[in-house]
Amino acid sequence: MFDGLKDMGKLMKQAKEMKSKMKEVQEQLKEVEVEETGFDGKIKVVITGELEVRKIAIDESLLVKENQVKLQKAIVKITNEAIKTAKNLATKKLSAISGGIPGLT
Repeated sequence: MFDGLKDMGKLMKQAKEMKSKMKEVQEQLKEVEVEETGFDGKIKVVITGELEVRKIAIDESLLVKENQVKLQKAIVKITNEAIKTAKNLATKKLSAISGGIPGLT
């Protein structure tokens, strides 16, 4: 009976440590930047590990009316790629803490 309580206490301690580590990783993700480029490097999107867009840079050679539709589509595509990369990074960092336990990442 007391062994069960010891195990429960151990699990609670591990859960508390894991929660602390996850919070730490989430804070780190606020500072991590992911960069994606497109259009031969003429468009750059930078977002954080928390999916906050920090920068969109467009080479001025692309800023002509004839490029408007292609440019809009490219920005959406590159931003979505950056989001996917950031999500994968966050998942990888959080999975390392949780040991891949389903529902914790």
